[in-house]
Amino acid sequence: MLDRSPPAFFKQGTTAFTKLLVYTALSLTLMTIDLRWTVGQPVRNVLATSLFPVQWVLRQPVMGAQWLAEHAQTLGKAIESNGLLSARLLDQALSVQQVGFLKLENQRLQRLLDLQLSQDSEGIAARVVAQTPTPYSNRVILDKGSRDGVRAGSAVIDIYGVYGQVTRAYLLTSEVTLLTDRNLSTPVLNARTGERNVLFGEVGGDGTHLELRFISSNADIQLGDVLMTSGIDGVYPPGLPVATIVDIPQLMDTNYASIRCKPQSHVNATRHVLVMPVQEIPNKALSASAGSGAGAGASETEAVTP
Repeated sequence: MLDRSPPAFFKQGTTAFTKLLVYTALSLTLMTIDLRWTVGQPVRNVLATSLFPVQWVLRQPVMGAQWLAEHAQTLGKAIESNGLLSARLLDQALSVQQVGFLKLENQRLQRLLDLQLSQDSEGIAARVVAQTPTPYSNRVILDKGSRDGVRAGSAVIDIYGVYGQVTRAYLLTSEVTLLTDRNLSTPVLNARTGERNVLFGEVGGDGTHLELRFISSNADIQLGDVLMTSGIDGVYPPGLPVATIVDIPQLMDTNYASIRCKPQSHVNATRHVLVMPVQEIPNKALSASAGSGAGAGASETEAVTP
């Protein structure tokens, strides 16, 4: 069968460049007509209305991603702001606590200064820098030593009462045996009755109480009685508060008991104390005592001399 189709040379038709020119001219013409007479506005309205649901559905993933990004950014800023606010509030709370602590410390130092001024002898203000509690002793370290005038045997008091006694004085520091130490004894008198006794650190206790030992059943002692220094030991000035009676056990098989007392001083909480100078016997009293002894010896010699 014969092929009657024309040769390829005659099949070329309109070229692509020609089509581009025609379409471009047609587009420009339509744009000019629409811009001048807005003939395409109804068509655009119809297309916009019909395509809006499709556009809305297609935009949801994008809008969701944007919302998540904005929410995450907002949440991050909120967390950061909350952290900064919490840190600021904590800093303010610490500042308030520090101000309160410094105010309380200032009040205690002022009371210690008033106590120092009220004493006949000038004391040495010191600060507790360490505590060395052991099962057998209860002691603290002060930041003042022999260079500052602290001597072994010096009485130590705080703003509430008797605190302890210096047992070792080093050059820059000193060691104080607390009032509640089992090896320390303190002569006291009952402020209500005037009866003298000796107060000891509690044996077998928690290191925070004292005891009056071998008290007879007919002793005039009541709960709440205040015990004060008697001054007869030459260590503590008389009239300083020492302890309060808090427990009087019932006597069963013995006529004597140990009375439990609570120290007036804050032995486990005080930070500032006053070291009192060692009380010494005046030289005149020593001379008078020596003179009276010599006179008595001479009289006896004369008495036995024929």
